[in-house]
Amino acid sequence: MTYWVLGVSFGIAGLAAVVADKEPEIVRVGLVQMDGRALDKEYNLERAEKLIRQAAARGARIISTPESAVQGYPRVSLPEGVSPESPEIQDRRQEILAAAETIPGPATDRFSRLARELGVWLVFGIDENRDGRLYNTAVLMDSDGAITGKYSKVHLQNWMLASGVNRGDGFPVWDAEIDGVKVRVGIQVCYDIQHPESSRELALGGAEIMFVPYCTTDFARPLLVHLFQTRALENRAFVVRVNYGGNRNNGTSSIIDFEGATQDELDRSEGVLVGDLNITALRAVRNTWNKVYGPANRHPSAYKRLISP
Repeated sequence: MTYWVLGVSFGIAGLAAVVADKEPEIVRVGLVQMDGRALDKEYNLERAEKLIRQAAARGARIISTPESAVQGYPRVSLPEGVSPESPEIQDRRQEILAAAETIPGPATDRFSRLARELGVWLVFGIDENRDGRLYNTAVLMDSDGAITGKYSKVHLQNWMLASGVNRGDGFPVWDAEIDGVKVRVGIQVCYDIQHPESSRELALGGAEIMFVPYCTTDFARPLLVHLFQTRALENRAFVVRVNYGGNRNNGTSSIIDFEGATQDELDRSEGVLVGDLNITALRAVRNTWNKVYGPANRHPSAYKRLISP
C-alpha cells in the first residue's frame, strides 16, 4: 500500500521511517474466533481460554472474543406477528437474564486471572446483569487483570429489545499502554457498525483501534465487509472485527487497516488470527498536511439534524 507525504510516495514502513527517527510502534492484536453454545457458560469460557492462550503464545498483547462470548449470545427469535410479551418470549427473556452476570463477577474474575497469567489485555463480550437489567457489554481488561472500562451496545434491533437487552448510552474511549505502546482504544458491538455515528463518536474521542465483537452471518457478505472497511478509512482507524466460528457461526473475522484494506482474515472455522497494527504509520497519516479523511474537515455546526432529538 502506498502513502503520500509532501508529494513523495512511501509504503507503510517507509512512511513510518520518514516521520519518526525510531522503530515504529506496533500493537499485536489477537482475534479469538471461537465456537460457542447459547447459555453454556462453562463450554464457552473453556473455548475462549484455549484460544486466548494460543493467541498469547503467538505474541498477541491485546486479544478479543466475539459478542456475548461468556453466554454464547442467547437471544429470542421474534417472527413477524409474534408479540414480545407472549408467554414463550417472556420465559426465554427470563432465561437469558438468569445467565447474565454482574461486572465484576465470576466470568470477569476468571478472565482477570488469565490476563495476569499471560500478561495480555483482553476485550471480551458478556451479557451483563446490572441491577436486574440486561446489557450486551464488552469489557476492556488490562494485563494486570484490572477492568479498565466497559461498553454496552447502543443500537438494538427489535428482537434484541424483545430479549430484554437495554441500550448503552455512550461510546467511551480509553487510554491503554500495551506492551509499552500508548494507544487509544474504543469498542462498538455488532449492529453499532451499521450506524456511522458509532465509529465517528469513537474517532472524535481519539480512538486509534476500534474493536467490534459481533455474532451474525450477515457480516460475511462482501457489501457489509466494505462497510467495515469504509468505517476504518473515513475515521482513519484500525478496525478489529471478531465473530464466532465453528458450529456457532460463519467466522470471517478480520483486521482492517486505516486505509480500509483487509490486512488478514480467517475462514469460517474456529481459530485464531494474530496481526500487527502500525500505530506510528496511523498517526503519520492522521497528521499529514492534507487530511482528506477523519475528523479534521468536519463542520458540526452544519449538521443540525444529527443533534436534533
